[in-house]
Amino acid sequence: MVASSDNSTNTSSNTSLNCLASSKRWSVENRVFHVIDDSEIELRPVEIARKIHAPYKPTRGQCTTVRGIIRKLLDKGLILQPYPGAYCNKITYGVRFVPLCVHNISLRSFVCQDVEHWEKDEFVGGVKIHVCFGSERRKVSGYIACDVGGMSHDACLLALHRWFDIVQDHLGWQINDLEILTFECNNDYGVRIDGVQCMTKTNLFGMIERVYQKEENLVRKERKITRPMSVTKFEEAISKGFKDSEGAQHNFELKQELKRNSEALKFTNSRLLQVERLQEAIYNVLRKGSEPGKLVSLEAAVEKIAFSVNKLTEAWSTMSNVEDPLRLAEGQKKLGDYVR
Repeated sequence: MVASSDNSTNTSSNTSLNCLASSKRWSVENRVFHVIDDSEIELRPVEIARKIHAPYKPTRGQCTTVRGIIRKLLDKGLILQPYPGAYCNKITYGVRFVPLCVHNISLRSFVCQDVEHWEKDEFVGGVKIHVCFGSERRKVSGYIACDVGGMSHDACLLALHRWFDIVQDHLGWQINDLEILTFECNNDYGVRIDGVQCMTKTNLFGMIERVYQKEENLVRKERKITRPMSVTKFEEAISKGFKDSEGAQHNFELKQELKRNSEALKFTNSRLLQVERLQEAIYNVLRKGSEPGKLVSLEAAVEKIAFSVNKLTEAWSTMSNVEDPLRLAEGQKKLGDYVR
């Protein structure tokens, strides 16, 4: 009985995964890896545990075990984590999940004492770090630029710490009230858009979004955040991505579309009501203006016109069949008298 139940469980698991032909001989780690490797989309640990232990619902201990195994696979480099809480294989990451890159970070901070004007530029590969001290407004500003393809999350934090080090070495102490004024994030996709060169829009949160053809087979989706924020908020934004803001933006656009549709429906209904009232007014005028006995029915008028057309047709056919000139002249005279 126990063996038969195990076989049925394995059979159901194989059916749900559609790829684990010999799952009963695999360890839990191998099963977790193959579930992630065979999936075309990203998976959460709960979803992986549900696929492994199907058709039964996984327990909390089983989900914890799956999370530990996922961490081991991630440390070994066998799987990737496109964003926190999701895991996929390398092929899925290269096709579906494009890493978020950051560039053109603008920074600003104010100091309490007088400083002399001083500027410094530092280049590390394709990254440029610019620091500027302003003596008039006691301001320390600068930017971190990378126009090649943008910086990854780790490279961005490394460049940000380097900017801090340059300021601290020149001042002698560390600044605390740093603000991130603007920064840009982009995702590059290996596709081509025909017919559209660039599309720009401003979303609900004041973020400017652009989609344009960067190169021949490279489309870039770029976002520019113009709202000042702290360094902690900046790190949180680039680590989590824009899933929440995109969801809120989509909901807002759907609400606006429903509002426009409702307004259009109201306008259409008002026009239909006006047409109905106009037809009713025309009918009342015709009914009041027509006297009994003087209104000729439409059918009688049509019959009279049809009778006249038949008479003309008969007269014309009679004229065409007559060859004698005298009879033809008489027929034309009769036709003229009839017409008059």
